[in-house]
Amino acid sequence: MPDIPGLTWSIAPCNAARMPIVLMHLVNRITRRSWRAPALVLLAAFLLGWLLIAVFEEPGAEIRRPYDYVWYFLVSGTTTGYGDLSPETVGGRIGGVIIIVAGLTAGLMMFAELTLWMGRGRAMQANGRAHLHVRRHIVMVGYDREGLRAIIDQLRADREFTKTPVVTIFWPGELAGENPDPDLYDVVAFDESAYARACLEHARTIVVVGRTDDETVRVMLAVEAYLRRAGDPPVHLLAGLHDGGRRAEITEALRLVGENIEPVDIDDPAVTAAAIRNPGIAAIYHNLASTLDSDGTLYRVDVPKDVGERPRIDVAVFLLRRGSTLLAVGESDHPTARFRLVAEPDEKIRGGQSLAVVASSRPQIPWQEL
Repeated sequence: MPDIPGLTWSIAPCNAARMPIVLMHLVNRITRRSWRAPALVLLAAFLLGWLLIAVFEEPGAEIRRPYDYVWYFLVSGTTTGYGDLSPETVGGRIGGVIIIVAGLTAGLMMFAELTLWMGRGRAMQANGRAHLHVRRHIVMVGYDREGLRAIIDQLRADREFTKTPVVTIFWPGELAGENPDPDLYDVVAFDESAYARACLEHARTIVVVGRTDDETVRVMLAVEAYLRRAGDPPVHLLAGLHDGGRRAEITEALRLVGENIEPVDIDDPAVTAAAIRNPGIAAIYHNLASTLDSDGTLYRVDVPKDVGERPRIDVAVFLLRRGSTLLAVGESDHPTARFRLVAEPDEKIRGGQSLAVVASSRPQIPWQEL
């Protein structure tokens, strides 16, 4: 190679000047993680203590043997001090002091770092920045505190769901400050990693609640895309709808997003909780709210006051044979009567009550023929 004047003199001073910087970078990389600094302190104390004890202690001293020295180092570094081994010379005792001081220092550093780490973890979890580690949980995408608490109250009434974790992903501006109900649910702030931090692929049920029904469809599209990338896990998907007038339109849009997405009336906590507990049942509520299927309508039929009593099972069978379904029984024929879906044992239908019947046309019941 050709001789370039000044090359040697220009490189040497540069290397000399860079050496402290390189050493600083090296020390910074080693001590960047919180556990490395205490580890370095203990390692230095271990080597220096061994050197002093090996040099100053008597040649036959037990403490000079490697395995005995390791035991002495552990006992002294943790300040336990059993006293079964101890240095006899001044130099050895200096090594022992170094080990004890290093053990105390490293222990305090590690305890301080552990305290800070736990504090940061709690703060991140309260603010929705932590990565959760949950399985078979319920995820609410969209946050409304009162609505969420009402749904959880309904869920907790079912023994199977008393301990099911609930996670909510909140949009910017939906949650100010820390999670106000940490005992009820965890929170995850929405960003590009929110679905991963909320463990969507391991969820039992995901309920998407947009601020509008159109937003619900858009968010559900993103959720479906994420789950497909995760291998299409068997997750129950519910789309919370607000606008009953657009129910059919939104339902059709959701079918284009995914075949297994169930729409549910999010404004009724009891209906939402029932849909979460029982996958597939949301379609029943949805059909009822949408005037049932295209070939069926819900009719109210008042029972004449003079027909006496009839077993509910007989009335239900009679209607089934004529292509109708007895859905519920009202306590009276008053316009504000409450209807009961679940039959009581040996229940009788009496005059003056009302029936909720699903049929293709208004049923005519010949009560005297029953």
